[in-house]
Amino acid sequence: MASSKHVSIGVFAIVSIMTGKVVQQYALPNHAVSVLTAANISIASSTKDVESDVTSHLESRIEVMICVTLAVGIWQVLMGTFGLGYMSVYLSDQLVTGFTTGTAVHVFTSQLKSIFGLRRMRDFNGPLKIIYTWVEFFSAIRYTHFPTLIISAVCLNFLLLIKYGFNENKWTQSHFPCHIHLPGELLTVIFGILASYYLDLGHSYGVDIVGFIPLGLPEPRVPDLSILPAFAMDTFAIAIVSFAIQLSFAKMYSMKHKYQMDPNQELRALGCSNIFGGFFQCLPSSAFLGRVAAQSSVGGESQVVSIFAAGLMLIVLLFLGNLLEALPKACLGCIIAVALIGMLKDIWLVRKLGKISAIDASVFLISLLAVVILDVDIGLAVAVGWSLLTVVLRTQRPDVPILGRALHTDIYRRVNDYKSVAEVDGCKIIGFNAPLYFANADYFLRKVRAITHLNQYHFPDEQQNPTPKQVKDHDSPTIPFTDNQPPVPHHSILALPKFHLPHLHHHTTSQEPSIENEFVTAVKPDGTTITDAATWTAGYFDQPIKHIILDCSSISFIDINGVQAVKDLAGQCAAANMTFFLASCKPEVIDMLMLCGYSKDLTANHIFMHVHDAVIQALRDNEGVS
Repeated sequence: MASSKHVSIGVFAIVSIMTGKVVQQYALPNHAVSVLTAANISIASSTKDVESDVTSHLESRIEVMICVTLAVGIWQVLMGTFGLGYMSVYLSDQLVTGFTTGTAVHVFTSQLKSIFGLRRMRDFNGPLKIIYTWVEFFSAIRYTHFPTLIISAVCLNFLLLIKYGFNENKWTQSHFPCHIHLPGELLTVIFGILASYYLDLGHSYGVDIVGFIPLGLPEPRVPDLSILPAFAMDTFAIAIVSFAIQLSFAKMYSMKHKYQMDPNQELRALGCSNIFGGFFQCLPSSAFLGRVAAQSSVGGESQVVSIFAAGLMLIVLLFLGNLLEALPKACLGCIIAVALIGMLKDIWLVRKLGKISAIDASVFLISLLAVVILDVDIGLAVAVGWSLLTVVLRTQRPDVPILGRALHTDIYRRVNDYKSVAEVDGCKIIGFNAPLYFANADYFLRKVRAITHLNQYHFPDEQQNPTPKQVKDHDSPTIPFTDNQPPVPHHSILALPKFHLPHLHHHTTSQEPSIENEFVTAVKPDGTTITDAATWTAGYFDQPIKHIILDCSSISFIDINGVQAVKDLAGQCAAANMTFFLASCKPEVIDMLMLCGYSKDLTANHIFMHVHDAVIQALRDNEGVS
């Protein structure tokens, strides 16, 4: 039913712990459950009494547990039905990788006890449990059970040899006509059972084995729905965490194996699984990392693997459970540990991300550290919170480039990125590469004022002349600079209507002017010939900025604060004898401007379809052309 081809469901530690907290809180002796209402919020006189009563009444726990599982399933089916799987968009690839890697650290750490046979090693829960567990591990390592350690060493070496020496070894596989995959995990289980049975590892050497496995399935029972409202909201948190874990692994493996995954279908499938399991005394399920990693490592490529595994598990529960009772737990721990090696290697991904994007690297690193240090549930919340915060930070201080015109085109690009792009004389064209809203409206005003030398009191500052940009030329005569000539205030481009220019082809897709027609000669009315903008000096054009054009093509939306910032800027420009134009506005931006109302300095006549249209109008205004 699910869309993921690799995720296999089962119990997950943090989901089981969250379920246990709800069970301990609401399970009471004498098969009763306290239903919280406005008038009745008392469950027991003390926590100690509740824990002692719950311990002595297993049936009460089971009654609450199956209701919790059913409620989790209902929540997940409802979320999938109403399309709430869209929440997956907030789980970026870097977040998912950091989350799964941190989870792999938890699962790997949980296998230390069985691999080393540390019976005295205590278990921890909650934040910092990884640190406490490793401290406890090094404290108890002197109590290592050496027969168990020998079994673990043999299993690890055998699994690594099969994995890297045969299955994933290109040189070894090249000697066979087709790819051959040895089931190292299955062979480890078989050899472990045989060795334990014939050597009597459990009794003679004290090795921990799986032990008694009851045959058959639990007796189906109908949950008591009357107690469900008491902990409905508690189960919603479990449903969210369970789905987030499931979705993280489903998304990771779908990207790795390049196929589509439907989050809503995953929600519905997981919910149906929990609803069905609620009638058979099952815990809320999620992706089982050990089985997922093992299934992927043995070459599983479709849901058929899960069907086969479920069928095999059913046969074992019904008929063959006693055959697995002699299996050493160390064998299972080694299988899971080796299967997690691929995920643990993703820790080094932070170096690659750091060279590309510091923000993306921080999302991965914080997701990893939050999950490892604060546990899975809190770590997931921190990771999602930080990921969303990076989006806000990126839009809060976006790039505000100065644009110029590519020679002989109507294309406008950043003046610092292209050698053949020059600013238009008398105009300052500015871009804003983010939505314009309350979080960056003040930043927008500050940047534009700094670029145009405006201040917030509507008085223009004294303009500073920047160093002229060297525009690329190709074997054209140039007019040299003289010592007494001031530097060019900005990079003018020849587009004045009073000059005769060749026809400019609109909507061209080229970003660089052609080499054959790099320069164009223009004739002034008095017959004087001048060359392209590459050779102009302040002696030809020394106009102050009269028009400010805002390229809105990258502004996806604007709110009321953004509209007010644009109006304020238009008013400041008018007070400084400048005209403010908007160009390339999206329909949503224009609609917002109309709803908020235009001002006397910003009307519909100040909005243009393209930047080039605004430039032509600005040049006409500068020359007094109607």
